[in-house]
Amino acid sequence: MISLFLLKPFLALLFITISCSLLGVFVLWKKLAYFGDGLSHSILLGFVLGALLDCSQIASLAFFSLFFAFLVSLASRNSHFSKDTVIAISSYFCIALAIILNDIFAQNLNFNSYVFGDILTVGNQEIYALAIISILTIIYTFFAFRKILLININSDLARIEGIRTQFWNLSFLILLSLTISFSVKIVGVFLMTALLVLPAAIARIWSFSAKQMMFLSAFISLISAVISFKVADSYNLTISSSIIATFCIIFLSSLFIKKLSN
Repeated sequence: MISLFLLKPFLALLFITISCSLLGVFVLWKKLAYFGDGLSHSILLGFVLGALLDCSQIASLAFFSLFFAFLVSLASRNSHFSKDTVIAISSYFCIALAIILNDIFAQNLNFNSYVFGDILTVGNQEIYALAIISILTIIYTFFAFRKILLININSDLARIEGIRTQFWNLSFLILLSLTISFSVKIVGVFLMTALLVLPAAIARIWSFSAKQMMFLSAFISLISAVISFKVADSYNLTISSSIIATFCIIFLSSLFIKKLSN
């Protein structure tokens, strides 16, 4: 049984894993793992701006993540640099600006909760936001699955089929950005991308179709989240680190078993 004190962290973890497991499959297909790293690091600037403007953290993080998604989407259309280069430059600039603003205005903000994550401090607002994001992710996956798969295979063919490639690419970036911005304080900057990529990577090893990969990623995430949460609670471990360690063990074991079976 889960105590009332741990109920909110447990719900937050479930909502995050649902969103990340589904979006992570798209991230692997579109080779956008670096975007998750870039945004999760850049989100420090949203944290600082929210404190300086004295507004809701959720509102400031949501606005910043949308701004970052649009910025990367526009900047990556240039013919001189790759998308990874644009994301790297944008994230470095945001991190530097966050530190400068913190120094200038002497905010003395504690970045530790964002760098390492602190799921035990999750409140009602974060729970509601994560619940909405997870519902939106499920709905988006239902409607966008075939479209993004076709865009990833052949964008020209997708356009011929009447799929609005720019709309679906941008909408995916926006949803991914919102998920990361609401999850990074709970999971931590260093582990955010791992939570996106690992469930999808494990599912990829055992899946024989794209749809199977999607379902298996969600199933692995939920089971691992429950087990990791219970282990972390029993042995007084950090929850976010425990679930990533669990994913890594499953991933390495899956590779080893698959190698033996072949």
